[in-house]
Amino acid sequence: MNKKHEKSPCCKENIWRISGRRRQCATCKKTWRVWKRKRGRRRKRTSHDLAHKFVFHRLLPVRAGFPATATSRNRRQYRLAQSRRFCASTCVWKQPSSDKKLIMVADALVKFVENRWQTWYFIFVRSIDSDSAVALPPYHRQGTETITGWREAFDSVDVGVLSRIQALVCDGHRGLTDGARERGFKLQRCHFHLIARIQNQRSRWKSGRNYQEGQHIYTRVKQVLEDPSDENLAPVLNELEEMSWTSSSAELRRVLGGFVNNFQDYRTYLHYPKLNLPTTNNTAESFIGTVEEVCRRARGFKNLTVLSEWIMCASKTRGGIKCRGRSIPN
Repeated sequence: MNKKHEKSPCCKENIWRISGRRRQCATCKKTWRVWKRKRGRRRKRTSHDLAHKFVFHRLLPVRAGFPATATSRNRRQYRLAQSRRFCASTCVWKQPSSDKKLIMVADALVKFVENRWQTWYFIFVRSIDSDSAVALPPYHRQGTETITGWREAFDSVDVGVLSRIQALVCDGHRGLTDGARERGFKLQRCHFHLIARIQNQRSRWKSGRNYQEGQHIYTRVKQVLEDPSDENLAPVLNELEEMSWTSSSAELRRVLGGFVNNFQDYRTYLHYPKLNLPTTNNTAESFIGTVEEVCRRARGFKNLTVLSEWIMCASKTRGGIKCRGRSIPN
């Protein structure tokens, strides 16, 4: 029916139009409003778009010094906080492959928040024939990185995923190495962490005070890490063991002694080439670096809950990261 023939709901008589939304009955003069608005404040639709843009550096920090009034800055900060909470609570995690064998890369993020140490345990899984790792939900525990914390982090992983893990790549923390041996995982220790600890004591560069000794140690360690044959390692290991007894640096003695005792853990990628193992846990280090960069750009936190939301939001937004295996030398 045409609107001009519409009758009033009270007397069924003609309707007079008073203004844009007001109407009046021609007989009883009763007025009413059409297209009624919802009572209360206007709600703005919340989505994860702002949080995703912030994580990928497509949105400036909310407290950046660009021309704007304090009211507009507070409004942007409030909208970003809404988007962060929405992303942390509703965005889904990427799922690993369901029909293939997996390898695990693990590392931890430790922060001092609310006068206490807080640790987030990050675990990444990757198919043996893929070059991209998927982040699992991080496990949060109060305190520093401990053996108990890693044991609980492993227990929090889905059983279907944990049962398909073939190997673990880590930096050599006691909780990770013990967890790998308890669950029967093959263990690949990080080459980068080993070399970095040695270089801190005996640099192989000419600017270092003991660079000749550092170059000699570096050459022997690289031979143990990369030589495919185990037959050539005995004299090199004996030389490194003697250095672990006679070096003037206590830290270097500790590092070399541990390396000689566990050198096979650094050569797992040579013994199991089909697993396509990386020789560093840089995948986890890089991912955690992204999370820390997002936290730094957020310019501080009100409490631990906000920090946890940003960590969850950044982890869900990033989802995965490249994780290529090490090419085995000939």
